[in-house]
Amino acid sequence: MRQLLHTINPHQFQLQLSDIASYLGIPANLILRFEQWANVLFVHRQDRGGQFISYRQLRQWLQACIQAIHHCKTHQNLQELGQIFKAEFQRFAYPADIIAYLRQLWQQQKARLDLDLNLRSFYTPNPQ
Repeated sequence: MRQLLHTINPHQFQLQLSDIASYLGIPANLILRFEQWANVLFVHRQDRGGQFISYRQLRQWLQACIQAIHHCKTHQNLQELGQIFKAEFQRFAYPADIIAYLRQLWQQQKARLDLDLNLRSFYTPNPQ
């Protein structure tokens, strides 16, 4: 099974020093630099050396998850993404409210796809 990291590319995130500092709860001037590694963000801090941050903890990750749901244009794509999310939630610690929010968005997208499918079948004439 694919992982969410194969669907979401964290290297495309528009990360700002201020975003990282805000997440860490420190002034931005304490961050010397940060590096985007394959699976984590490595932050060089002036006050305590290096620190790893999971991409999954950043708001950009949540935004990317939301976009992934909205970009599913077929039931099959949405089901596959749902299975990826299910494995992701079992493997990594996500806050319960984030899981509930993503599940709600997933269900809304499924309802949109269901409605779209029903409308297309309603307006498509039957060949005789």
